[in-house]
Amino acid sequence: MANTFSLPPGDGLPASVHSIKSPALAALLLGAFSLVLPAQISPAQRRVDFEQLAGSVAKAYAPYQWKIDTFSYDALQIEPWLSRVAAAPDDLAYFEICMEYIASLRDLHSGFFLHSDFLAWAPVDADLYDGKALIDNIIRSRLPESRYPFQAGDELVSVDGQTASEWMDYASRLQSFANPRATRRWALDQILYRYQDVLPRAAQTGDTARIVVRRASTGALETYDIPWIKSGTPLTAIGPVPTPKAAAAMTAAAVEATPPGRASLATRRTPAFKRVRGFGAVRPLFNLPSDFVLRYGRNFADPIYSGTYKSGGFTIGYLRIPQFSSSARSSLLRALDTEIAYLRANTDGLVLDVMRNPGGDVCLTNEALLRFIPYPFRTVGDELRPTLDIVDVFRQDYQYALEDGADPVTLAYLKGFLWDVETAYHEYRGITGPLPICGFSLDLYPGAAPAYDKPMIVLIDEFSTSSADVFPAVLQDANRALMVGMATAGGGGLSTQERIGFYSEASVALSISLGVRARDVFIENIGVHPDIEIDLMTRANLMNGGRDFVDGFTIAIVEHIRRSSTP
Repeated sequence: MANTFSLPPGDGLPASVHSIKSPALAALLLGAFSLVLPAQISPAQRRVDFEQLAGSVAKAYAPYQWKIDTFSYDALQIEPWLSRVAAAPDDLAYFEICMEYIASLRDLHSGFFLHSDFLAWAPVDADLYDGKALIDNIIRSRLPESRYPFQAGDELVSVDGQTASEWMDYASRLQSFANPRATRRWALDQILYRYQDVLPRAAQTGDTARIVVRRASTGALETYDIPWIKSGTPLTAIGPVPTPKAAAAMTAAAVEATPPGRASLATRRTPAFKRVRGFGAVRPLFNLPSDFVLRYGRNFADPIYSGTYKSGGFTIGYLRIPQFSSSARSSLLRALDTEIAYLRANTDGLVLDVMRNPGGDVCLTNEALLRFIPYPFRTVGDELRPTLDIVDVFRQDYQYALEDGADPVTLAYLKGFLWDVETAYHEYRGITGPLPICGFSLDLYPGAAPAYDKPMIVLIDEFSTSSADVFPAVLQDANRALMVGMATAGGGGLSTQERIGFYSEASVALSISLGVRARDVFIENIGVHPDIEIDLMTRANLMNGGRDFVDGFTIAIVEHIRRSSTP
């Protein structure tokens, strides 16, 4: 009777391999499978890395107590998470758990990201209009209408058997904005744009995506196979390493040295991985009136988009700031100075657009605000949860000023900031009072150039994020403009991103401050609420180029001009 060679259970091999008559053949097959089966991080290593991830939240996450007070959610109660980590069947499942943990903070600036450049995308985009997943963009050079006759405005029912709603439920657990509607819209945007750094299973796609579309013209369901366009190298598992046997405490992962000065902290911007179509784009999301005269913004790299049109007997200015990028600081401020001088002299009121603005530099945002508020005002301050790196930043600020012979007032300010940061650092979960990240005071005063001083409305939406949360908040608190649109993202703090996990080699972004408005209200998870709510995200606006939305905000600015001119 032939010998039976049995392999141990739970090794991930096909059942047919577990009972083979020939030991030599079985050994050969086992060797072959060992070459193709990816190694996994061990359960012990996953636990170490997850505890380090939770430790980073304990050490650096500023809104920790705010989340307890607001949502009754304590991110440091991790036993349920550790149970899931222990049961994770593979590395990708473990990464999803890590992403869910950080996403549970419901924080625009926070996220867990993989070190992967793999991308699978299809030449179709969808977004939520009237609460439905509607196609809003088709790249016809790749999907000719003769073979793919569906149109913008048709409903995207499913992709590869998963409904749009099911997909949004899944993706929303992995990455989160502070605004629930923004989270759902971001999640839907990824259904046909799968980047593995935020979607661990992005590489588990076939050659084509099978999409089901409900045609708006007939109501009929139609099925199409669309090629996935792939690039990069999939991450399937992390390379194995031994686990140290000594029971020693693990220390924090190494991070890059922090450059000197508070300017190193001065970025309010969503993590780059939170991609949304049109984020930071120069051109507006809608078609402006037919008599709109464009002055600035013909090139996609221009820092602003501006012009004028007529309505109600008035000349209306329109100015879009797509982002507050520090790399475009000089060009943005020059463009603003030029356009504001023209708009002051030639318009009766202004529509200022910061929709889908991802934020950017804190100091630049303050400088832009000075160009729209012609009187003293208070900007947003930051309550910091200091780490030693942050303490060092404030120490360097004070020491450099001392060595450079700064005046006593400057030194007093910097010493006071340092005292606040050091005090909070030595307290249990300490947090500072509202501090200026730029300059020496939260109270700002008009500059040399005249600011725009006529009636103004500001267009906002749930993707007005970070510094674009702060910008309208300051204008609203200063009673300078009416807010029109939908509530902003609710993420006005500062953030850092660093490598995390000795074994998993991933990265984590965390909010290190809470943005505090002039009226002592946090921006976190609240954002700026509109004075006049108008929703661009309707099917009618999709089909008519945003005409209803433009008519709505035009009525708002015309009425605002009339009210402002009444004694």
